[in-house]
Amino acid sequence: MRRLRVLLVAGAVLLAAATPEAGAQEVEPTAPPPPAEELAVVELPDPEFTLVANEVTYESERDIYEATGNVRITQAGGSVLTTDWIVFNGTTRTGIATGNVRVIDEQNTVRAEFVAVDLESTVSVAVRGSLDNPTPGFAVSGEVIERTGVDTFRVEQGSFTTCRCPPGSERRPWEIEVEDADLEIGGYAVGRDLWFRVFDVPVLWVPWLVFPVKTERQTGFLMPTFTQSSRNGTELGLPFFWAVSEGLNLTLEPQWVSERGWKPKASYEYVLGEQGYGTGGGSFLANDRKVKHDADAFFSDNRWAYWLRHEQPLARGVRLGFDIAEISDNEYPVDFRDLGSDVENQRQLQSAGWLTAARSGLYGGVVASMNDDIQNPNDLDRDGYFLQRLPDVRLGSLPRSFFGLPFRPGLDTRFTNFAQTSAHGTIFGVVGGVPGQISPVNNQFFDTGEDGRFTGGEPAANGDFDLADNDLDDFDNPNARTRTEGDGIFQEGELLAAAGQRYDFYPTLALPLQLGAFELLSEAGLRETFYVPTLGENQTRTLYTLRGDLRARFGREFVVAAVPLQHIVEPRVAFAGVFGPDQSDNPLFIPEPARLEPRLIDGDIRLVTRNPSDRVADARLLQLQISNRVYGPAAEESLPARMYGELRLGSGYDYEQNAFTRIFALAELRPSREFFLDADAGWDPEEHHLRDVAASVGWESESGNQLVLGYRYNRDPGTIFESFLARGSVFDAEDEPLEKINQLDLSAYVVASRYLELYASGFTSVTSSGTDGGRIGVVLISGCKCWDIVTELEKQARPDDTRFSVNVRLTGLGAGGSARETQRRRFSTIY
Repeated sequence: MRRLRVLLVAGAVLLAAATPEAGAQEVEPTAPPPPAEELAVVELPDPEFTLVANEVTYESERDIYEATGNVRITQAGGSVLTTDWIVFNGTTRTGIATGNVRVIDEQNTVRAEFVAVDLESTVSVAVRGSLDNPTPGFAVSGEVIERTGVDTFRVEQGSFTTCRCPPGSERRPWEIEVEDADLEIGGYAVGRDLWFRVFDVPVLWVPWLVFPVKTERQTGFLMPTFTQSSRNGTELGLPFFWAVSEGLNLTLEPQWVSERGWKPKASYEYVLGEQGYGTGGGSFLANDRKVKHDADAFFSDNRWAYWLRHEQPLARGVRLGFDIAEISDNEYPVDFRDLGSDVENQRQLQSAGWLTAARSGLYGGVVASMNDDIQNPNDLDRDGYFLQRLPDVRLGSLPRSFFGLPFRPGLDTRFTNFAQTSAHGTIFGVVGGVPGQISPVNNQFFDTGEDGRFTGGEPAANGDFDLADNDLDDFDNPNARTRTEGDGIFQEGELLAAAGQRYDFYPTLALPLQLGAFELLSEAGLRETFYVPTLGENQTRTLYTLRGDLRARFGREFVVAAVPLQHIVEPRVAFAGVFGPDQSDNPLFIPEPARLEPRLIDGDIRLVTRNPSDRVADARLLQLQISNRVYGPAAEESLPARMYGELRLGSGYDYEQNAFTRIFALAELRPSREFFLDADAGWDPEEHHLRDVAASVGWESESGNQLVLGYRYNRDPGTIFESFLARGSVFDAEDEPLEKINQLDLSAYVVASRYLELYASGFTSVTSSGTDGGRIGVVLISGCKCWDIVTELEKQARPDDTRFSVNVRLTGLGAGGSARETQRRRFSTIY
C-alpha cells in the first residue's frame, strides 16, 4: 500500500508537470540547451538552493522546474541531490526524480531508481533504493525507503548488512532480511518478520528484533561463544553488552556448561577521570553437578569467583591501585578461564592494594597483600599458615650527593605486619588435632616436611587418612625419598607458626669515582632488623654489606657494507659481600628460598646484598664479566643508535663455598627489525657439565608472519614443595621427582592470504618424564571484511584437558575488535 501511495503521488506530480492548465502556454527553455560539456546554473528565488544541469526549463504560471542531464541541487545546509532528470515545484519544493538518483547529506547516502523528494525537509521516498552510512557500517536496501526525519528511516521489504563486498559479488556473506523496519542512525532498528541469511541461505527467523545502528559503543547481544572441552563438556555463552555510561561497559553472559550446569558471568570495564581505569567481574555456578558426584572433590559444589584490577594516578609520580582475585576453591582456575589462561599454573593467587610515590630520587609505597595457595586441594590447603602482609610499607632514597661531597648516602626502610588469617594454632588434617597439641620448632615453623602435612594428614592413594607416611618424607624412614619431616630444619613448603612485625632499616654510603678510563662504584651498608613476633621474644639482627663495581668502556667505529657500526667492549669486575651473625634463632617471617637462581645473580649482583629473607647467609662473591655490543643507525635519523647485538661472557668465584660459579654466555642479536636471537647458557665448572640453557630465535615480517623457536634446559631444577601425593586427579604428583627440564617451544603465525591466517604454539619435553601441550588455530576472514571466525584446538598439560572453541564476530554486531585482532593480541602477548 505504501509503494502504491508513493506512485500515485509521483504520478500526480508528473501530470501537473506535463499538462499545462487551461489557457497556459508551453514555456520554452529560459536559454538554449548548452553543449554536453557545459552546464546551466539557475538561481532559484530561494538563495538556499542552487540548481545545476545540462538543460533547465521553467513554467512560471505553475512554478514548475524541470532539469535534465547531470542534475545537481545543493542546499545551504550541505545536502546534495544528483540525478538524470527531476521535476519539482518551486513553491512547495516537492517533486520527483528518476535515473541514478542520489540524495546525499553529511552522513547518509540514498540511491534509487525513482525518488519522491521534499527538498525543504529532506524527507524523501525511494523506490528500489539503498541507504549507506559508512560510520556505523550498515548498508540498507529496500523496495521502499522512506526518510521520515534527519536520521530516521522506514524500510519495506529490505535488508541490512555490514558487508562491503566488491562490485560483482553475487552473494553477501550475511544479511538481515526484514518485511519492514524503522531505524534511527545512531540509535536502533526495530524490525518485524526477519530472516538471518548466510550466503543467501535463510538460517534463522524471528518475528521481531531490535538491533543497534550506532556510530559508537552500542548496547546489544554479541555473538554466541562455543567451546568443547574434555573436562567440562560443551560450553555455550550468549554475551550481552551494555554501554551503561560514557565511562562504563558491562557484559552479561549466561553460560551453559553441560557437565556442570548454568554459570552466569558478568564483567565490566571503566575509566575514572582522565587516566584512571579498571576491569573486573564475577561468576557463580550453583550446584556443580560434577563436583557433587565426585568423591575426590572435598569442597562445596557452589563455585564462584570475582576479580578487580584498578589503577589511578593521583599526582605526578603517585599511583593508587587494586588487584583483587578471590575464588571459592583451588580447582576453580583449573576448570574455568575467568581469571586468565595461565592462573592454573601458578602457585599462589594474590590480592593486593597499593599506593606508590616516586619523585626526584625519593620513593615510598604501601602495599597490603594476601596470597591464596592454589596448588593443592582445599582439604590440604596451607592458606592459614601463609603470612599475609597487612600492610607492607617502604620508604627510601636513591644515593644522592649533599653539599658537593663525593659520598652519596642512600636509605631503604621497610615495615611489614605479618598476619595469619585462619590457622589459629591448629594443624588441619592431623587425626585428633587440638590447638597447641603440636608445638612449632623454636616458635618458628612446624616440621611437616616440604609437603606441609604431618604423617597423619597425608592421604593415601584412595584419599583416606591412614596415619602412614604416604608421602615418604619422614626423617626416620629409611625408604623415604626426601626425609624432611621431623629433621628440625626448615624446608620450603613447611608451615610457618608465628606472625608479628618486622622493621628493616638499611642506610648505605656510596662513592662513585672516575679513574682515567675506569669507573668505580663502591657501596657499604648497615642493615638493622627488629622483630616483634607473636610467639617467642623480640629479636634484633645486624648485617653488614659491601659492594664494588669496576668497569671500563673501549670502542671503535667501522663500516660493513656501507653501514656505519660502533663496537663497544666493556670489561667488568664486581664484588658483593654480606657479613652477619647466626640467625637461626630469629623469628621466621620471610624464609630463604630453597634454591637460588644463579642466572638472576649473574644478571644483577646487587641481589646478594638486597636479600629480603630472615636467613641471610654470609656471602663473598666475585664476578668477572666482559660485554661486547655493536650499535648501528636507527630506522630514522631522529632516533638514537640501535643495538644490533650483544655478547656477554662471565663467571665468578664464591669464597664462602670455595667454588667457581657458573660460566655463562648471554647473547642478544638484532641484525634487523624482523629477526632476533636470545640465548643464556651456563656451564658448571665444578661438575663439568651443562647446567642450564634458555634460548629463542624468531622472525616477524611486516605483513604479520611470525615464527619463534625456543629451547629450555635445566639439569637440576630441584623439587618443589607442591609435588606430593594428594587427593584428586588434577593434583596427583608423579611417583618419581622430575630430574631435569629439557623442553622445546614453538610458536608460529602465518598470514596465508587476505582471507586465511594460521597459528600454532606449544611445547614438548625431550625427555619421557616431561609433559607437552599447545594449541593450533585457523582464522577465516571474509572477502568483504564483514566477519571473521577463529577456531582453536588446545591441549593442556595441567589439567589434562583438550578444548575446541569457535569464536565468530560480525562487523557492526558486537564491539571490542574482530576475533582476528583479539587472537593476534593474545598470541603476541603470550608468545
